[in-house]
Amino acid sequence: MDPMKPGMTAVVGGGAAGIAAVKALIEADVPVLGIERADGLGGLWRLDGATASYEGLCLNTSKPRTQFSDFPMPEEWPDYPTRAQMLEYLLAYADRSGVAERFRFGTTLESARRTPDGSWELVLDGPDGRSREVVEHLVVANGHNHVPRYPDPPYPGSFTGTQSHAHGYVTPEEFAGKRVLVVGTGNSAMDIASELTDHASAVLLSARRGVWVIPKRLLGRPSDQLNGALAALLPWRVRQAISQTMLRILGRRPAGPRLPTPREGLLQDHPTLSDSVPALVAAGQVLARHGISRFDGSRVHFADGQVDEVDHIIWCTGYRAVVPFLDADTAGDPAGLLLYRHVLPVDDTSISYVGLMQSTGSALPVVEAQARLVAGLRAGTYRPPTPETAVKIASAELAAARARWGERRPHMRIDIDAYLRIMKKELRPSSGGGLAGRRILVTGAAGTFGRAMSERFVREGAHVVGLDVACPEDSGVPIVACDITSQESVDAAVDEAVALLGGVDVLVNNAGRGGPAPAELAPDEEVDAQLRLNLVGAWRVTAAVMPHLVRARGRVVFVASRMAVLPLPLAAAYGVSKRALAAYADALRLEVGTHVGVTTIYPSMVRSPIHDSTRRAGLSLDAVSRPEPVEGVVDSIARALTARRAPRDVATTARGRVEMAVARHAPRLADRLVRRTVAARITAGDFAGAPLAAGMVRRHQE
Repeated sequence: MDPMKPGMTAVVGGGAAGIAAVKALIEADVPVLGIERADGLGGLWRLDGATASYEGLCLNTSKPRTQFSDFPMPEEWPDYPTRAQMLEYLLAYADRSGVAERFRFGTTLESARRTPDGSWELVLDGPDGRSREVVEHLVVANGHNHVPRYPDPPYPGSFTGTQSHAHGYVTPEEFAGKRVLVVGTGNSAMDIASELTDHASAVLLSARRGVWVIPKRLLGRPSDQLNGALAALLPWRVRQAISQTMLRILGRRPAGPRLPTPREGLLQDHPTLSDSVPALVAAGQVLARHGISRFDGSRVHFADGQVDEVDHIIWCTGYRAVVPFLDADTAGDPAGLLLYRHVLPVDDTSISYVGLMQSTGSALPVVEAQARLVAGLRAGTYRPPTPETAVKIASAELAAARARWGERRPHMRIDIDAYLRIMKKELRPSSGGGLAGRRILVTGAAGTFGRAMSERFVREGAHVVGLDVACPEDSGVPIVACDITSQESVDAAVDEAVALLGGVDVLVNNAGRGGPAPAELAPDEEVDAQLRLNLVGAWRVTAAVMPHLVRARGRVVFVASRMAVLPLPLAAAYGVSKRALAAYADALRLEVGTHVGVTTIYPSMVRSPIHDSTRRAGLSLDAVSRPEPVEGVVDSIARALTARRAPRDVATTARGRVEMAVARHAPRLADRLVRRTVAARITAGDFAGAPLAAGMVRRHQE
């Protein structure tokens, strides 16, 4: 076996998620084994006793919003295809890539346990009995519509009629002549209630809370396509207001009884698509009822005091997410897992999940993107962030989900349009000027910018080595100890870094030092240290690396500061050194620009330890310079490095571009704006007790 090729990946599940995962792994040339307990592919779209499907099931998302990106549904199919058509589509999609050939059918994964070397030992029960397999990576794509969920705790009293879950529903004929209570307001509940009206003697629909019922078409188009078009432009709260207004204007609500009014906004719940149920409720063919309060034999009592005789209850109350083959430490409650991009555990790359989510749209585009992420991970073309960064991002997404959906499965919630945009960016392949394979040397690699940059570069397939006086073990990239203010240290460190990389294609001069240094005072050790590090140190490293950059026709990036063009008081050494660094970059460009691209990046303030000494001196300028996220700065650097031609000067935000333009073309105006802001800070007493600011404060008061 080729030691550079990934080992076997097992994909558990033969539904849409499993098919997409196996297809992506095949295309990435990753060895893959599919495991499916049924006799064929298709998952929940197969009509058998083990699935949640039923004969009359139709999609509740339209064709363009449902199909895989590289496999359009037939033009002649209806806007909302049937269950049989959906199964046909999935099988054709799988057949095109030879997916079925990689599966073992009729095989159940009994257990998956980690081995001492980090692999997975699988215990399989198949047609030939029990067997064991050891794989390098496990993809959990078994779906979460297998184990019915019932009200917990159960409603008081006892019901003497018959009961079933929507999971077991197939056709309405079996309920002919019965009084049937359908509990729930999801798409299955609406579909089943609608089908039963031609067979049951009475159909009751119990809604514990209100739900948005959306017609399948608005303005002559499938309704989900309208919100999808808005999603590319507007935040969800704005989309929600627009969508609700459109429904009020265009939604023709028939006169008569209605389902309860929803308390949550349209995009804060899971809307139900139905053209028939509101009309059936209004006509009395479906009897709308409140939530159940208790049972009394064949009588069902509802929360509003109404009582009905019922022969059979169909619970359309959803499913529990379970992964029975994993132990509790790995996936005790799958619906509560904190996953990076809803795919990867934040601290484990030996297992991934495809399809463990609850989307505002179709699952197919989501599992397709998730499958590509897994395939990129296994093929080595995608690198996830460090566990610390993964936790930060996943936690922020979880907080946003809670703010929108509350505690209704927030870990699993996905806004499909926002998610697909994020995943497109996450999976964006490097172009001709991309970072994959590039050999990058980063100074100050152990600091805030250095870590974030190195992580991003590695994730995009680059080879990275850092230079820093500190060499933390958790840096994620090799760091060579180097004091860039010492020529001897620089020469030795650059030689070692070049040996590790096999050359250098990109140098990012990121190392820097900040600190208080008023311009009116004589330069002290702090001023000397900042000039030696920020300017001369970058000069030393650049000179040492330049022969390699010329040979590689490479690029050099200088991380300057907005203070290089828009100076602020009380931090003169930093502003002067960064302005001098930009001047050095300009001079260097004139000398080596025919062979090496030279770019200067101008970030504003990013919250990092570099500002700590200034704050301790009582000279914080936080209110003068608006902080920006480190990710935006790193993104600007990455774009500069992957641009066809190296840009000259790059501001990292739109505000930064305006500030730079004002500073360069209207310097008096820029000075006036800064002075006014500083004067307001002095008046507010922000510099009281700061000795280094005493002269400026005194002059302001005179």
